[in-house]
Amino acid sequence: MHPRATLRWLLLFLPLTTLFYWKILLTRQFSLLTERESVNQAYSWMQFAITSVRQGILPMWDPYTLAGHSFLGEMQTAAFYPVHLLLALIPFDSASHLSPITYHIWFAVTHVLAAGFMFALIRESGLSRFSAFIAGICFSFGGFVARVTWPHLLESAIWMPLVFLFLLRALRAAGARLAALDATIAGSFLGLSVLAGGLHVILMEALVIVSAGIFHACTSKARRSSVFRAALVIAVIGIVGSAAGAVQLLPSIEYSSRVLRFIGPAGALPANQKIPYADMNDEFLPQSIGLLISPFAFNGTAGLGEATNPYIGALPLLAVVIGIRRYWRDRWVRYLTGLAVAAFLYTLGNYSWLHGLLYALVPQLWSMREASRMVFVEDFALAILAAYGIEALVVKASEPGGARAGWVGLDRTLLAIVTACAAALFVPGIFGKPDLNPWTMLSIVVIFASYGLFRYLEHGNRGGGVRLMMVALILFDLNACDWTAVNRIAKAKSGVDYMERTLSARGAAQFLKARKGTFRVQIEADPLPNIGDLFSIPTINLVGGVTLPFDFERMMPYPDLLNVRYIVTPATEQKPGAVYQDAAWKVYENPSGYPRAWLVHETRVEPSAQLAAAQLGMPGFDARRTALTEVPVELEPLAASAQETAQVSAIAPNQIELEVNAQSRGLLVLSENYYPGWRATIDGQSAPIYRVDSGLRGVIVPRGRSRVELRYVPASVYWGALFSFLGFAGALTAIWLRRRA
Repeated sequence: MHPRATLRWLLLFLPLTTLFYWKILLTRQFSLLTERESVNQAYSWMQFAITSVRQGILPMWDPYTLAGHSFLGEMQTAAFYPVHLLLALIPFDSASHLSPITYHIWFAVTHVLAAGFMFALIRESGLSRFSAFIAGICFSFGGFVARVTWPHLLESAIWMPLVFLFLLRALRAAGARLAALDATIAGSFLGLSVLAGGLHVILMEALVIVSAGIFHACTSKARRSSVFRAALVIAVIGIVGSAAGAVQLLPSIEYSSRVLRFIGPAGALPANQKIPYADMNDEFLPQSIGLLISPFAFNGTAGLGEATNPYIGALPLLAVVIGIRRYWRDRWVRYLTGLAVAAFLYTLGNYSWLHGLLYALVPQLWSMREASRMVFVEDFALAILAAYGIEALVVKASEPGGARAGWVGLDRTLLAIVTACAAALFVPGIFGKPDLNPWTMLSIVVIFASYGLFRYLEHGNRGGGVRLMMVALILFDLNACDWTAVNRIAKAKSGVDYMERTLSARGAAQFLKARKGTFRVQIEADPLPNIGDLFSIPTINLVGGVTLPFDFERMMPYPDLLNVRYIVTPATEQKPGAVYQDAAWKVYENPSGYPRAWLVHETRVEPSAQLAAAQLGMPGFDARRTALTEVPVELEPLAASAQETAQVSAIAPNQIELEVNAQSRGLLVLSENYYPGWRATIDGQSAPIYRVDSGLRGVIVPRGRSRVELRYVPASVYWGALFSFLGFAGALTAIWLRRRA
């Protein structure tokens, strides 16, 4: 082994990534933060999580949106993803925000890791460093990983090569003990994928793990021992992966039973309810196979919904074909070929029987409504196969008997393709018809260049110069079809720059922060900016997330009960009486908003939360005097002239403290969403929390002065943290034992 040589190859990914993402790293004219979801979700959630960590607070409960809800429940928030802790060490900008350049650097570093992890996998397969280098480029800068901009999907996806690396080691290990150790390490990387929050990627990784184990069992000579080995490896990876990711998994499972999930035009369903097959309609179109050859075929349209262009480059695709032909006897090449084909068939969604079959048989796969996302598995397999093709072209071709990397007739096939491309390129230039767009022309030029390099390699030119040309061509090809960065200047002219729109609310946020007391804000604008998580302003709006808690959904018609004291509107609002105004926003006071907490001494029993919500809107019902409870509670009447107070003395994301002065035994109603995991104490003594008024919290307080404290201490998080600790501790132990072995 030559670790220094390997390190030099790995370090090359740093300048290459900088060059590839020069738009967002070396200029301020382009950004990943111009669209609604990237700003309201990724950036704002990261801002909230990092701010909490820097204040020494675990980001478990988000008090700034939906009148407070579980931050961990949405897996996409990746609240406990350990890599994000590094961002907490980087200073905020002058406005106390995570700067966009820091966000962009983090995005680029993630791609460096993706390339490095794929490099390690290819080296594990026994291929050269150059082949591993090309595979790293294809995986990181092409296909799914290059084009997905949602952090939770990107960060989950980059761990797949390491999961597969140790999966292969476990299946090949000399004994069951070593196999279990390698499977434990693979499970820890699967756990990191879970913590990154990409549920859909995790499901795809699980399919790869199980299918690889089954393939190993079916193709090994020692069938009985191989079946045992495959079962052992799959079980250990599943157990360790689930344990390592439990701090995220358990709260998300708890959350899914209490929320609605939005699924586009079809509306909303309970998050744990299986999505009807008729609504599983985000898929590739059949012609999307043409996008493997040209990323601009059919105007670059891959399919419906969130379809991602699968293009990994013209030269890498040629390498895939050569690699499959040259290494077909390698059973893992056959597996990867079948995996790529099966993944593509699944991406076709309703056009493919495979999609329907897996929907019916594979648990939880239905939660990945977007069939097109399975292109991640296809691109993963193609990147590895491309490494085999590069090995055949550059390394094996120089060995005895290896003068021709492909099969007899490959030259003729490629020549026919190039001839057709020449016709497509020059006929319009001579006759003016048909009219081809410049992007298609560019693809044809890249195909010409790829064929030229192939012929150049066939004539024995395999030195450093030709390798440099191969890397340059692949990077040029992939960068030309990289549309992740958005031109901010053009965006400002043609549409809404959501980052600028959100930051324009800074003045209104500063005004609201200067107001005394506890209150929430309702934003009446379309589209909604996430000023809650970004500026730490408590709001009741749904911004960013794709789920809605049942309890909050019932309370939405009654914003006054949710402590809304201020309403924020665009500056174009014509209503008079604004208490604040700037060039972008106006703020109005809502005098009818309830306080954060109040006392009542009358109750009505209503076991149904839905019926209780309906009663809140009935004429004559006064929630300040009467509370609706699910079970009977014993209270004492209040004298007509008695004065009572309930004041918030301290408030933080995971806790709230109140000073209460009750003239008789009463029910303290808090304008806080009811949710499991909250614990109440009165003067240090534990007290039950009741569901009140359909979706709020209530605590019975005694006569006199008392100190009431509510803390969010969910058992799902603490049990999950214990399991995660055990999972990663087991992985570290496995690494130590494996090194000794």
